[in-house]
Amino acid sequence: MRPDLVTMTERVAALRVHLRGKAPGDRLLAQIEDTLTEGYAHALSGDAWSTRSEQRLHDLISDAESPMRGRELRALANEHASFQSDVVALRRELAALRQDRDRLRAGSHARSG
Repeated sequence: MRPDLVTMTERVAALRVHLRGKAPGDRLLAQIEDTLTEGYAHALSGDAWSTRSEQRLHDLISDAESPMRGRELRALANEHASFQSDVVALRRELAALRQDRDRLRAGSHARSG
């Protein structure tokens, strides 16, 4: 089953918007950490799905006997390409959130030091 990466990407993006202008705090940093952990778990799940779909693509390419091969091959190739865009978008948002977290941590340490 194809993982839903779009919803996770939207959650990360929404959290990033929520962070703007917020003072760092333990609760906020914990929320960021939880979101990063969950987001990377989704990304890894996406990588696994992508690997399985690539294997299926190879199987379809090498199975010249299948009458539905062309149609299924095109459909899977299109789905795979779309999904790869979703994985890239999620990883981009996670990288930005990680940078936000690091910035907030630095600000928190500067104020407490």
